[in-house]
Amino acid sequence: CNDGRREPGPACGAAHDRDSRASAMASFKDDPDYLGPISATPQKMVEEMLAVAGVTAADVVYDLGCNDGRVLVTAAANAGARGVGVEIDEGAVKKARTKAVEAGVEHLVEIRHGNACAVVDLSVATVCFAYLLPKGNAKLSKKLMRSMTPGSRVVTYVFRLPKEHWDEHLETCKAVASTRDRGGGGGVDTSGFNKIFVYRVPETKPDWCVVED
Repeated sequence: CNDGRREPGPACGAAHDRDSRASAMASFKDDPDYLGPISATPQKMVEEMLAVAGVTAADVVYDLGCNDGRVLVTAAANAGARGVGVEIDEGAVKKARTKAVEAGVEHLVEIRHGNACAVVDLSVATVCFAYLLPKGNAKLSKKLMRSMTPGSRVVTYVFRLPKEHWDEHLETCKAVASTRDRGGGGGVDTSGFNKIFVYRVPETKPDWCVVED
């Protein structure tokens, strides 16, 4: 795309970005802490999740695998909540930080470039969001239960946390018919899979979460 004499044009830049991201994702997959592919939560569902979780200005919201930071930026802009996002993809981190600045909430939102499995301060979170595949949720399951403060909430989108460990702590499961506002129109009903799960960390931690992996 670049012959060394000029900067690449838009098409070349886009192709380079795609190649760079594909290369980065390939390297992530070799990491034992790989949580799954990057996928953005639809904005309507971000707002639904924040409402179902009851996020307010008193909350400290964490998003593990925050992608472009839209959950945290929306929580800060709409509710005044402080937030911390952790994202392994450097390009997504830059986008998230830019979003926070553009929304005027950079003083409330911190975006970290790093491994979500290595977060050491989850105890300060009152709400933790995760939009991951079941394998990713399973990898974080023990850490969430062990590290988060009793009474805090864990919110997942589409995929629930492991049933055998978390179902007794499930407070809300909300199915939503569409991932976008349709006005008065119809469309395909997605409520069969388009779901939000809200869990409450118990006062007494279960035995399965106590021992480190």
